[in-house]
Formats: sequence, C-alpha cells, structure tokens
Amino acid sequence: MSQSRSSQSSQHVKAILGGTFNPPHKGHIGAALKAADEVGIEHVHLMPCKLAPHKSVGVSETHRVRMIELCAQNNDRLIPELIELALPSPSYTVKTLRALKEKSDDTICFFIGADSLYNLDKWYEWEDLLDYCHLVVMRRDDEKFSPPPAIQAWLDCHVTNDKNVIHTKPSGHVVLTSTPLYSVSSTEIRDVLASADTSKKVNAPNASKATSAESWLEESVLAYINEHQLYKS
Repeated sequence: MSQSRSSQSSQHVKAILGGTFNPPHKGHIGAALKAADEVGIEHVHLMPCKLAPHKSVGVSETHRVRMIELCAQNNDRLIPELIELALPSPSYTVKTLRALKEKSDDTICFFIGADSLYNLDKWYEWEDLLDYCHLVVMRRDDEKFSPPPAIQAWLDCHVTNDKNVIHTKPSGHVVLTSTPLYSVSSTEIRDVLASADTSKKVNAPNASKATSAESWLEESVLAYINEHQLYKS
C-alpha cells in the first residue's frame, strides 16, 4: 500500500464490519482485514449490531462490546464503532449509515459477506444503501459467486472493477473482493464454549481441517469468556 493512499484512507475512508460479534472471532476479522488490504484501507471498524429484544444471544451488550475492545487492543488496525447501540430500535443498516454520515464526512465502506449480498433485497430500504456508502463484498475463495437474478441485475448497475473509486467518490459503488475461506461460525464456537473443553475441535463445514475454539479466538477474548463464564449452558 502506498503511503499516500494509506494516509488518505486513514483520514477519509471508514471501513465498517457489522455483526453480532457473539463472540468476535478470527473468521470475521481475518476476512475483513484481507478485504481492507485489497481496497487499500488501513483500519476496520467493528460495529456490533443492536439485537431485537426477542432474540436471545445469551450474553449482554456490555460483554459483546468488551470483547470487541479486547480485539482492538490486540490489533491496532481494529477500532470499535458503537453508534448502532445508541440508536433507537428497531435497527436497520440504512438508518445506521445515515446516522454515521450525519456524524462525519468520512466516506463509508460497509463490508458484507457474499451470503448477505444474496439476501440484500430483503433488507429495509436496501436500494438506498448506496446513497450513504460503498459496499465491499467479501467473496470467499473457492466458492461459486452466484447472486440471485434480482441482485445480479442491481450489481450490474453498481459494481466496479476500479477499487480506487472508494478513495475518490463518496458513495454509490459495489466492490467485490476475494477473501480466504474461514469456514467457521459463531454458533459452532458457542457450542464448543458451552462444553467444558475449549480445545474441543470445531468441525466447520468445508474446512481443510477441524480446529479448536481456542484457535479461532484471541487469547484475551477467550480469557474474558472464561472469567465471566459466558456461553456456559
């Protein structure tokens, strides 16, 4: 990455990865950092989503925030972004993006996985998303990229092969990146954490080999989970 682009991106382009982060793991974060490298952005802001009251996650908002903060302490490329937790319910991405734009003139790059892209037309006011951001889609290596027809037609209007556009235009484009295949889910990790043995293997589908929950979590995050007995059944 050139010094000029790095300097520009750190000041003007804000990469955001949203999620429940329950718990935050290296699958989420590794893919986002790889995508950020591809588009020339230094920092990734981790934005925990507000969860509906009826959705049981087993841990409090405070714990989710603290685990994100621990991830950021271990990697100076990561920054917590807590704006959505302070917004009125119900939360919608387009409303969160609007609030971010009201707070700052930064160009926003909102990172999503290909699976989220395939369902984008089910999001609230999804066709307005690009009024506030660029979308950076994290396509997993070795997986067939096959959006449904309605999404593909929309992509044809907005996708760009010029990754520098996010540094020159304030919003309106979709950039496709290729990221490593991190076949693990928070659900699988929580299931292992609920057992007594955190070194138990996580048998992620399509993974080249099963790995332990310990290998997917930052050491400080795992220590925090154990200290507060999170995810224990």
